Amino acid sequence: MSASICDPIIHEYEAMTEPHKTRQQLLNDLQELTARLKETEETLRAIVGGEVDGLVVSAAEGEQLFTLSGADHPYRVMVETMYEGAITLASDGTILFCNQRFADILQRSLEKIMGSSIYQHISSSDLQLFKTLFEQGLKENSKGELALQFGDENAVPVLLSVSPLHPADTSGAVCAAIMVDMTERKKMEAVLKVSETNYRRLFQAAQDGILVLDAETGQISDVNPFLLEMLGYSHEELMGKNLWEIGKFRDIEASKATSAELKSKGYVRYNDLPLETKDGRPIAVEFVSNVYLVNHHKVIQCNIRDITERKLTAEALKKSNNELERQAVELRKALADIITLKEQLEVENIYFRHTDKMKNKFEHILGQSDGLKYVLYRAEQVAPSTATVLVLGETGTGKELIAAAIHSMSPRKERPLVTVNCAALPANLIESELFGREKGAFTGADTRQIGRFEFANGSTLCLDEIGELPLELQAKLLRVIQNSEFERLGSSQTIKVDVRIIATTNRDLAEEVRKGRFRQDLYYRLNVFPITVPPLRQRKEDIPLMAQAFIERYSKKMGKQITSIQKGTLKALNDYPWPGNVRELENIIERAVILCPGPILQLSDKLEILSPSLLSTVRTLEETERNQIIKILSETQWLIEGKDGAAAILGLHPSTLRARMHKLGIVRPETKEPD
Repeated sequence: MSASICDPIIHEYEAMTEPHKTRQQLLNDLQELTARLKETEETLRAIVGGEVDGLVVSAAEGEQLFTLSGADHPYRVMVETMYEGAITLASDGTILFCNQRFADILQRSLEKIMGSSIYQHISSSDLQLFKTLFEQGLKENSKGELALQFGDENAVPVLLSVSPLHPADTSGAVCAAIMVDMTERKKMEAVLKVSETNYRRLFQAAQDGILVLDAETGQISDVNPFLLEMLGYSHEELMGKNLWEIGKFRDIEASKATSAELKSKGYVRYNDLPLETKDGRPIAVEFVSNVYLVNHHKVIQCNIRDITERKLTAEALKKSNNELERQAVELRKALADIITLKEQLEVENIYFRHTDKMKNKFEHILGQSDGLKYVLYRAEQVAPSTATVLVLGETGTGKELIAAAIHSMSPRKERPLVTVNCAALPANLIESELFGREKGAFTGADTRQIGRFEFANGSTLCLDEIGELPLELQAKLLRVIQNSEFERLGSSQTIKVDVRIIATTNRDLAEEVRKGRFRQDLYYRLNVFPITVPPLRQRKEDIPLMAQAFIERYSKKMGKQITSIQKGTLKALNDYPWPGNVRELENIIERAVILCPGPILQLSDKLEILSPSLLSTVRTLEETERNQIIKILSETQWLIEGKDGAAAILGLHPSTLRARMHKLGIVRPETKEPD
C-alpha cells in the first residue's frame, strides 16, 4: 500500500491570505485547509500503525517515492511527514526526533530542539492544556489548539494532534505529534469574523428585502428587517417556511419552474414581479436570486425591492408623456395649419391687391371697335365653363386684362385670380413657383412653400407668357392639366387640385411647335378655346377714347388740370402704328402729362416713325408675303402638302400655310374649262 501527499498546506495558507478575496472565497479556502489537515492526520495514523509501505512525495524535483521497509519507525515518521511539524516524545516529554518543518516553526535548528523538553516550547498559558492532551495521547488520539513559544514574547498558534505509539519503539518514544502552524488561519478567521460582522450589519440595515433559503428544501433560513416591514410578517412567521407559502409564491408550479431555472443558471431576475403583503395588499417588486455555497451547502439569497411607487410613477409619467405627445401632435398640426393659412393669407393678400388693381384696369378696358367687342363677347361665352383658354396677341395688347375679365365673369370669381409670369422667373425657380417645394428640397430652400397651382385650388391660374416655359417643365404642366395632380419639389405625396387654366402668349405657338420649342400635346391642351386680342393699330377708333382715359388718370394722380388734346397730337397718335400697343400708348400719355405745362395736352417728343410710311411698309411686307405664297402655289399647281408641295418649299407646316393663306385672303382661282 502507498499514500500520496499533495502540495504543502502552508501554500494553502498563503493563497488564503491573498488580497481582495470575497467572503465566500475565504470560507471555501478554510474548508479546504481543514480537509487537508484531516488527510494529513489519517496519513500519520497509517504510518504509525505500519499500514503504509511507501509514500509518494511532491517536491520541487517532482513526485518521489519513499519506501518505509527496513527503516526505523521514528525515522520513518519524521522524514516522510515533513510538510507539517512532526515530533516523537518520550514519556517525560523529551523530544527524541523532529522534522525540519517543526524546527522552522520554532525558528531553531534541529540539534537544539532534539533532546530538549517539549514543555519549554509550550506557551505558559497552554501548559495545562498540553499536559492533558499529552496524557490522553498516550492512550488514544487527541487534538487541540495551543501556542508554541519561541524567544521571550513570540508565540505561534498551532493545531496539535497527538497519537500513541504501540508498542513503544527502542528509542523510548511513546507518542508522535503533528503540529500545523495556525498563524495564517487565525488571521483568516479574524478577517472572516470582520467580514461576517460587516455582512450582518449590511444585512440588517439594507433598504432592500433580503431572504435566505435552503437551496434543497426551499425553507427560509434568514430574513432581514426591511423585508419583514415590506410584507408585514414577523420573523417567527417566516423562519422555517417554504417560499411558496408566502403570498403570490403560493403558485407551486411557477415556484418550481423558478427554482429549476435558478438551479440551472445560478441566477434569476424578475424586473416586475407581483406579490401580496400579509394583509393582501398587492405590490410590485424587483426580484433577484443567486445561488452560492456556504460550508459546501447551497443556499439561495433573494434580494427583493419594492418598486410599487416607482411603477406607479412610471405609469403616470408614461400617461402624461402620451398625453403630451398627443397634444404636441395636435399643436404641430395646428401650427402647420396656421402656417399654411398664414402663407395662404399672405399670398391671397398679394393677389387681392393685384386683383383690385386688375379690377381698376378692367374698368378702363375702353373701346368701341368691333375687334375689342368680339374679344369681350368670346370671353363672356367661355367664362362660365371650366374650359382652358388660350389668349393670343402681341405684347402690350392687354391679354392679362382679358384673362382677369374671364375670371371675374366665372363661378370662381370669389377666389383671387392667381397669375404667374413664366417669362419673369428664372428657369431654376419656375418649377418650385408653380408646384411648390418642401423644406430642404434644394440649396436655399429653408422653408416649405406652397406653389401657385396649390394656392389656386378652386380658382383660376393665369399662365402669362406660356410660350417662355422651358421644355422640361411643359411635360409636368401637361400632367397637371390632364390629371389635375402634381407633387411638390422634394416630396413624393401627390396633391389633387381643381384649377382652371388661362394661358397668354405673344408667340405663334404653332410655329414654336414646328421648330420644336413647344410641345405639340401641350399646345393642343391649351388651345381649347383661343381668343386673339387685336393689336392697337387694327382698332384705331379706340385710340381717342383710351388716350382721354389715360389723361384723366394721370392728371388726377399728378394734380393737373388737362381738359383737351391738340388736334395734331390726336392725329399723330392715330397715325402711329403702335408696335408696343396699349402699353406703349399709356406710357407716351403719362410722359406727355408729366411734361404738359397747360390744360391742353401735346406730345413732348415727336413720334419717330411716320404713320403713312410705316403702314406702307407693313402693307408692302404683307403684299410681298402674299405674292411669294401665290407664286409658289402657282408653281406647284396649288399643291400644299407632300414632298413637292408649297409648304415644304416655303419651310412651313401645311396647317401654318393654310392659316397664312386664310389671313392674307389667298384663294385658289377658278380654272376655266376650254370651250
